[in-house]
Amino acid sequence: MSRNIEKSLLLTLGALAAFGPMTIDLYLPAFIEIGKDLLVPTEDVQYSLTSFLAGLSIGQLIYGPISDRYGRKKPLLAGIIVFIFTSILISYATSLESLIVLRFVQALGSCVGMVITRAIIRDMFEPREAAKVFSLVILIMGAAPIVAPLLGTQILLLSNWRMIFIFLALFGFLTLLGSIYKIPETLKKSIPVKKGFFNYFHLLKDKQFMVATFVCGTISAGMFSYIAGSAFVFLNIFKVSATTYPIIFGSNALAFIICSQINARLLNTHSIDAILRKAVVVAFIAAALTFLSIFFELSLPYFLVSLLCTIGTIGFIMPNITAKALEFQQERAAVASAMMGSIQFCISSLGSVMVTVFSNGTAWPMVLTILIFNLLTFLLYYIGIERKP
Repeated sequence: MSRNIEKSLLLTLGALAAFGPMTIDLYLPAFIEIGKDLLVPTEDVQYSLTSFLAGLSIGQLIYGPISDRYGRKKPLLAGIIVFIFTSILISYATSLESLIVLRFVQALGSCVGMVITRAIIRDMFEPREAAKVFSLVILIMGAAPIVAPLLGTQILLLSNWRMIFIFLALFGFLTLLGSIYKIPETLKKSIPVKKGFFNYFHLLKDKQFMVATFVCGTISAGMFSYIAGSAFVFLNIFKVSATTYPIIFGSNALAFIICSQINARLLNTHSIDAILRKAVVVAFIAAALTFLSIFFELSLPYFLVSLLCTIGTIGFIMPNITAKALEFQQERAAVASAMMGSIQFCISSLGSVMVTVFSNGTAWPMVLTILIFNLLTFLLYYIGIERKP
């Protein structure tokens, strides 16, 4: 890298990027207990997740122009403080309505980490170096989906669902300290807030940014499809044990993390586009093989290997396509980061929604959804970026 990055700064950036996944996944095991405690059906508790996802998407669009005007650090610290206090308030929630509202506000605080992290990395590094740093941040961020559900379950065994949000408040406090002492102010040129919001319209005309953002969204949607359907497929279709499933889930997450670290090394000798050209092809082929393993009713090992390759390849695509999207967004890095995050999250959510809506007691909804989004990733990249005039 052209500029060394402290491990403490990298750790803080990774924790900030993990705010969203951690806050979503940690409380998922508590849905039944929350429903019993608040005297509502378990399925109604899902509205608190919906409100959080809405806040996560809307909040990013708000922070972008604010960060490009007032800097990276002040909005970051303000957002974390909002996250800490709402997490504490949620632990005292006495009704589903208050939980839904507070989760929305909590999301407005947590999404600041996702926006500012990308903007800071774009401020500090050139595209290839930025892709390396994104790969390293994924190492930390990628642990959240693995650790959070297990940690949430352990907290429930030791205490109750309210303690989960006390833990999130503590996580937020530690990240606040790290941000105060380790995150530098990286904004070089301030942009008026009004102009910042108008920059969203300019970004809509930026072909490379928009295509790269949609690629990021479609490849993420494939992962969300896997997350939404994997438990049912492995436990009910392939009949793996409850103790084996976490090992399989963890192995796929580990493949994603390892590939992101290999990507960081490859960037020393290969360009971003050289890696992306191969990665989007491999991702589509792996998704097709995953689909075919179900179509031909092959045994579990065939399905596992193809799925492992499908998820692992995302580790090559995500950091590189993120750097590609932000490559020419120097003065509007936060606005671009915010718009990218919001669009990515909306498209990603479609993956889990499709798997849920089209659920029919088979593995088809999951594998077909993954194949569709990986095909879109391939087509978007090769038509929109690789063959640009």
